[in-house]
Amino acid sequence: HEHRVATQATPLATQLLHAVGVAHAAKLRGEPTVVLAMCGDGATSEGDFHEALNFAAVFHVPVVFFIQNNEFAISVPLKNQTVAPSLAHKAIGYGMPGERVDGNDLAALLAVLGAAVDRARDGGGPSLIEAHTYRMQAHTNADDPTRYRSADDVERWVPRDPILRMRTYLRALNLLTDEGEQAFADQADAIAAAIRTGLNTEVEVNPAELFEYVYTEKTSQLREQAEQLREELARGAAPDAPADGAGDQGGQR
Repeated sequence: HEHRVATQATPLATQLLHAVGVAHAAKLRGEPTVVLAMCGDGATSEGDFHEALNFAAVFHVPVVFFIQNNEFAISVPLKNQTVAPSLAHKAIGYGMPGERVDGNDLAALLAVLGAAVDRARDGGGPSLIEAHTYRMQAHTNADDPTRYRSADDVERWVPRDPILRMRTYLRALNLLTDEGEQAFADQADAIAAAIRTGLNTEVEVNPAELFEYVYTEKTSQLREQAEQLREELARGAAPDAPADGAGDQGGQR
């Protein structure tokens, strides 16, 4: 809530529908909110991608769709995902602006995103941005990228590293020193350490909250389910409650 960032959804592209819903609600409330909906190139092959863009375009929703095209959906290359000249071309079919940008150029990204956000906030509706980049490492620790791409392909992208490019640019303008860069690195390490600590800290969760944020007013089915859960939790918390059927005569229930 503090940073207005929603949690990522594991199923591909479902977060786009969530983003459109948030943006649509903000529009109905008259709020100046613009939602940034992010996904990868693989998610553009999902049905939810189509539904999200179509709804956003039809209802003129203030949302910016941002596709990180790193050329592979795990091991599936982009050529096996689409025959469109670019992913940005998909915007044409929905009647919204689409733009392709160098995803490793921070200045270009800020310029393109800023224009799209301003357009949405001014009532211009949704936009689609494709940021072309490359995944330098494996998709996960269970992935072996050497099975579907060559070391030469990876090596060609090394000089395009966005951090390297920004460092070179800032140093050329005498805006970055060794001390300043080290301070940035230390700050980043501290933030990462705090995030890891937070993720590994167990938080007490109240299971009853499952029913609190579904509808404004609980339906009869939700009230019944909530009561069933309350009774189950009460039985489990009883000090003399039998465990795993212990105490049942003859082991029968």
